[in-house]
Amino acid sequence: MKYIHFILIAGLLLIACNQVNQESDPAQPDTVPATGSILVADDIIYDVIIKPLVEGDLWEEEKLKGYNGTEMINDLFDGIYSGEIKAFDYFTGKSMSPNKIKKIEAQEGFERENIGKIQFTEKWNYNPVTNSIEKKITSIVFGYEYRIEGVIRTGYKAVFIIEFQ
Repeated sequence: MKYIHFILIAGLLLIACNQVNQESDPAQPDTVPATGSILVADDIIYDVIIKPLVEGDLWEEEKLKGYNGTEMINDLFDGIYSGEIKAFDYFTGKSMSPNKIKKIEAQEGFERENIGKIQFTEKWNYNPVTNSIEKKITSIVFGYEYRIEGVIRTGYKAVFIIEFQ
């Protein structure tokens, strides 16, 4: 696992260094953009499994031992119902009303406890002055477990998108 982290960090540093050289003034090769940070990834999308696929999978449980997202999930649903947060259809991008979300929650097989995946869209910026990486979440999609006969997981079904400014 440490090896994968090392490769990821090394790759990000190589990309960032290349971008610094391309964006720098030729007369001053060591300058960085005025903001001090370099855009490394714009709208990068990745999934995080937040519920082990198999009960008793020690590796998955170890990876998730620090996760406690139930309150966040409930707060985001409450924000949609109160109108403070807008939800959008995953496939069409159209706005979804709180009533539409309530219908989804009322569907057979849907339970908030079965949200097992979060898909993040993020922007990543690298600051060569501070050697830091800033990740900004721009949207999330909840995926709930899609089951057959209540037992066999066949994957995840997207619930909706929440976009952040």
